[in-house]
Amino acid sequence: MLTWMLYVIFVSVLLSMAAFVAERGARLSRKSSRWIWACTIIASLIIPTVIASVTIQLPNLSTPTAASPQRSIPLREMTSNYLSPATWVAPYVDKSITWQNSDQSVKHIWWLMSGAMLIALALSGVHLFWRKRHWAMTNMMGTQVYVAPDVGPAVIGLVRSHIVIPIWLTESSPSRQATVLAHELSHLKAGDQRLLTIALCLLVFMPWNLPLWWQLRRLRYAIEVDCDRRVLDEGHDVRDYGETLIEVGQRQSMFIGAVAAMSESKSFLQERIEIMLYQPFKWWRLSAGALICLAIGFAAIAAEVSPPNATNAKATPTANPSTITNPQDRTQVTLDSTVLDRYLGFYQLNGNSLITVTKQGDHLFAEVLGQPSFEIFPSSETEFFYKVVNAQITFVRNSAGETTGLVLHQHGENLNAPHIDATTAEKIKSALAAKIKSQKASPGTEDALRRLIAGIENNSPNYDEMSPVLAKAIKGQLPMLHATNIGFGPVVSIEFKGVGTLGWDAYDVKHANGVAHWRLILDDEGKIAGAVSLPTDLPITSGP
Repeated sequence: MLTWMLYVIFVSVLLSMAAFVAERGARLSRKSSRWIWACTIIASLIIPTVIASVTIQLPNLSTPTAASPQRSIPLREMTSNYLSPATWVAPYVDKSITWQNSDQSVKHIWWLMSGAMLIALALSGVHLFWRKRHWAMTNMMGTQVYVAPDVGPAVIGLVRSHIVIPIWLTESSPSRQATVLAHELSHLKAGDQRLLTIALCLLVFMPWNLPLWWQLRRLRYAIEVDCDRRVLDEGHDVRDYGETLIEVGQRQSMFIGAVAAMSESKSFLQERIEIMLYQPFKWWRLSAGALICLAIGFAAIAAEVSPPNATNAKATPTANPSTITNPQDRTQVTLDSTVLDRYLGFYQLNGNSLITVTKQGDHLFAEVLGQPSFEIFPSSETEFFYKVVNAQITFVRNSAGETTGLVLHQHGENLNAPHIDATTAEKIKSALAAKIKSQKASPGTEDALRRLIAGIENNSPNYDEMSPVLAKAIKGQLPMLHATNIGFGPVVSIEFKGVGTLGWDAYDVKHANGVAHWRLILDDEGKIAGAVSLPTDLPITSGP
């Protein structure tokens, strides 16, 4: 989750740069710029989501027959690994228990922020409605306006919009009143108040995305600049209009939320006046074209950033780069939907883990309990492979054609998982959820960890206390593990740190010469089913 959020922020920054450059080009051409920022806000929300999740179907043009399988290409596979933020945190994702176990907390914070923002928007609307009831309605130069003691000039209202002016404007000269009304009527006709409100509401989906807030600020500025241009195009005098802006700026009104208001900060007011007085130079067309091309370049780079779930990213948590062969080299076939339906359901890897196979359209997905769901691709009627890791799944069927289980092929091991019913699967899920919620270590894990470390230190682990898969993994890495353990020195203390999202117990083992971070999980027989030592980057683990 944190890696995906970093990816979204990076894409939003690139899109912000594109919009900023495009805005400069639009101003040289005296064109509207508010839509640039409105589209950028929408793109910052949509592009990362679409690239990370959408798959396109391409026909087989080499053999264009009815039986020719279509080629499925996820958009994320068309991006560049070198631009992936996932590679920045790859050295830490596998090594930090805190990082791996923080996803649920991040989701809760996300929901709380979105909920708080929704409530704030609702309260702001209610407060504005309440205040509007105390304002007087009057006619100013043929236009119905609200008169408020400390608000305006501004346009309020999302459905039925009205102009609100401060009471001091009623005592100003007719020319000043006409200029202010021209500005606010321009906002009203262009629907600027609706555009700004909708943009603010869109931020509810990603309130943590700071570049989005900057984009909203730039949209607010662009709305005012565009309004200035429209008013001057109607024939109003630049000098008189600028003096009106200065007078309004000196009488700052009370903030009333997302409204199109004439009053802005003094720094931006000066910028608006400079824009109004700008005179195009000789090569402005060439400069504007160059800026637009640069903006397109930034936008293209943003679309090329790889999301964390792209197979070419280097931050796949369960992958071992030293052993992966390229999954793209495997031959993918197309299976009938009825064949895929045979494999749907639940498969029990061991007493603590579960593989859930689901289908979306004509695509099959496998989800290990506590991990994200990934698509698996058929290479035959019963053989499937992942593209995110070097792993394959073989579905086992009996003579009647019924699916009785599957075999997960990974790290050179074959893990059997029998097919189970939904009731049994729900019990496994509930047991894992209860353990994670309790944040209590499974009985025997600390003692098992002490014996494992002592066995590695003495170069004679007790393989009878381990699952066959883990025993084989430790045998192959024992010399390296022994040397690393000796370097750390004797164990001083062991501290339980919590339960991870996969049900593993996390421990900090303090040695005389350093601290090692361990994750451990036991099977139904009390044997060590998996163990990971961090940050030594020696994954002596097998099992999900």
